[in-house]
Formats: sequence, C-alpha cells, structure tokens
Amino acid sequence: MGLTRKHFLSFMATISIVVIFFLMISYFTLPIYYNQSRKEVLRQEFNAVLKQLDGMPEKKMVTALRKYEGQHQGLFFSLSNKKGRLIYPEQDRLDDYDIESESFSDSKYAEAGYWTETVKTDVKDYLIVTGQYIFPSLTSISQTLLTLYPFIILLFMFLVFGAAFLYSRWSTRRIRQLSQETRALRQLDQNLTCTVTGQDEISLLAQDINALYESLLISIKDLKRENELALEREKEKMNFLRMTSHELKTPITSMVGIVDGMIYQVGDFKNRDKYLLECRTILQEQSHLVHSILEASKLDLLLNPNQDEFSVREMLDSLMASYETSMALEDKELVYDVEDFMIQAHRFYLERAIRNIIDNALHYTKPKGIISICTQNNQIKISNQVDQPIDGEQLEHLFEPFYRPDFSRSRHDGGTGLGLYIVDQILSKHNINYSLKPRGDYMVFTLNFNQCD
Repeated sequence: MGLTRKHFLSFMATISIVVIFFLMISYFTLPIYYNQSRKEVLRQEFNAVLKQLDGMPEKKMVTALRKYEGQHQGLFFSLSNKKGRLIYPEQDRLDDYDIESESFSDSKYAEAGYWTETVKTDVKDYLIVTGQYIFPSLTSISQTLLTLYPFIILLFMFLVFGAAFLYSRWSTRRIRQLSQETRALRQLDQNLTCTVTGQDEISLLAQDINALYESLLISIKDLKRENELALEREKEKMNFLRMTSHELKTPITSMVGIVDGMIYQVGDFKNRDKYLLECRTILQEQSHLVHSILEASKLDLLLNPNQDEFSVREMLDSLMASYETSMALEDKELVYDVEDFMIQAHRFYLERAIRNIIDNALHYTKPKGIISICTQNNQIKISNQVDQPIDGEQLEHLFEPFYRPDFSRSRHDGGTGLGLYIVDQILSKHNINYSLKPRGDYMVFTLNFNQCD
C-alpha cells in the first residue's frame, strides 16, 4: 500500500471517528443545552414583561399581557390580586386556556414550569404575575437530530473524502519527489542531489541522503582507485614473474647442458673438475638471485609500514661502519659529511634501500673514484664518480626489475638487476621522493624527506 493511500485512509478514519464522536456527544448534549438556553430566554422575556408592567394601571396590564401572548408562544401569563382573585385571563377565556394547555400537554411538549413575581400598580397596589412556560421535550429534539443525521453524514462524507484526497496528495508531495530523486541517484551522477526545502524532518532526511550519497561517491572513487592500484600491482607481479622465469631459465639451461656434457664425456666436458666449479659458480649466482627475488616479494608486506622515529646520522654511521674495509681494499675515496635530523620510517627497510644504493655506488665507481655521502636540508645525497654517466632512456629503465645498462649486461658485472628495483619499491611505499641524475662525471642519488607524506 502506497504512502498516499495510507495517508488518505488514516485521514478518513481519523476524521470519521472524530465526527461520529461529535455527533454522539451532540445527540445527548444539544437537547440539554437547548433546554437550558430556551428556559433562560423565556426567563429573560418574563423579566422584561415584569419590568414593563411595573407601575401600570391594572387595565393596561391586562391589555399588555393579552398583546404579548398574541405575539409570542411558549409563555403564558396570569394576573391575580393578593386575595387570589384572577384578573387575567378573564373567566370566559379559561376554557380556551384549558384547550391550549391540553394541546401543549402531549408528549412532544414535556418541558413546562412557571415563575411567580409581584408587580406594583399605579395606585401602589400589588398584583401577582405568574408566567407559565412550555416548549418541546428533549425526545422531540433528539428525534429531529436523528432525522437530520443521515443528510449530515452524507454531506460530511463528500467533504471529508475531498479533504482527505487533497491532504494525502499534498502531505506526500515532497516524499514522492524525494523518492523520485533518490531513484535517480542510482545513476551515480555527481551532479544529482536531493532537493532540500524547509527545516522539517523531510528536509533533514534529504540532507542525510545527500551526505550519504556524497560519501558513497567518495567511497566508490576510492574503491576504483584501489582497484586500479591492485590491477597495476597484479600487472607488475606478472611482469616480475615473467622476467624472473626468464632470468632463471637461461642459467639453468646452461647448467643442464654442462651436466649432460660431463655425463656423456663430450669433448672438453671430460674435465669434470673444471665444469663442476663452473656449475658451482652458476648455482651461487642463482642462490643470490633467488635471495633477491624473495626479498623483493616481501615488499608487498610494506603497504602500511610501521613508522619509527630515528636519527639519520646514527643510521648512516651504523651503515658506513661495514663499508670502511671494502672501500679501502677497492681503493675508493669516501667523502662523508652528515648533518643530523629526525625522520619517521620503517627503519629496517629504509636501511635496506640505502644499503642497496651504496652497494650500487661502490660497484660502479671508477677505480680511485670518489663516493660522497652527505645530508642537507632534510635530504640524503649519495654521489659516486663513474667512467660513463647514465642518462636518457637507460636512466628511465634503471628501476625496472632485472634491467642492466648496456655496459653491464651480465650478472657477473651488473649484479642481479633487482637492487634499484627494491630501492624503488621501498621508497615508493614510504612516499619518499627520490631522483637519480648525472652531474658531470658523477651519478647523484637524492632522497628528499621534506615532501615525505
């Protein structure tokens, strides 16, 4: 059942109950009220006649009473002296009074009574005035009301039906409009809103729907963004697995060929000691590669890194302690100028990223070259002097997995190709801006913590 129909029926039922109750009350109270009102009117008329008669001669009193009775019904007067002698009505009219009394004495005229007062004549004599009243009974009035009630109820039904129809349409107008606008919101159009008019509960409901719709659009937008990111991450995983399988396939195939050659003693493969050492070297490289792959796969757990607050100087000092010997052995010069500042990050993974950057710088620095590590303005800059700075297209691909520059295509010269990829993943998940740019014969890696979210 629709809301309009409910309003129509409830309005009809309510008004009908009220009117029926009112009619029932009126059926019992109106006759009583009429009785009291009629009696009060007759009493006022009786008092008015007394006031008019006071001070008149006796004959004029009789004339006035006869004239009044001729013009009014329901109130009958009699005039007598102090001795009880009847002055009015005259003796010859008593029979007419009896007939009139009999005509008013039936069941329709049950309400009767009289009042008695004295008036003074012009000669200072006192006369007794009696006023007898009689009017229709309560039963007659109630029967009249019952006769009129069907017509009243019929008229009422027409009026209430029209009023209920108009009220039900008017009272649900804004709700119907709100319902239509809410159904239109299913299109998820950002320009659609519910109309807010007034300050009642319906306007508050419209405001709540608008707020809920706005929150829904924001949630959908965030969900789309999350889905796009999830698809992008899934795509990256697929590419990573594809490149990983390619990186593992070639050395495994090579090692299978070497082992087959040793088994069948083909040519130079009879020298097993030589090729066993070569197989061991390949396996060590594969072990190192698998370790790097596992380390890169663990970075998915860093979507919400635990934030630790720590000193940059203390972190770099602890890292550089392990590089002093290797730099001395490889004849590399270190320039170390660090100003302290505090940062918030996942310390273990941030140390891993910086260690990969330093390892990369140490590996590609030219003989007797300079490696510089310095901090300034909440930035960490790691520079290394190289024979051939990288720029252009190669620089854009350095952070892709398993990518190596043209001059370092083998894992023996260029590592696993996952070092800078791991750096990119860690810094990106920390929202740390970074850059790698050539500057003269140096490659400069900059970590900017000023814009870190």
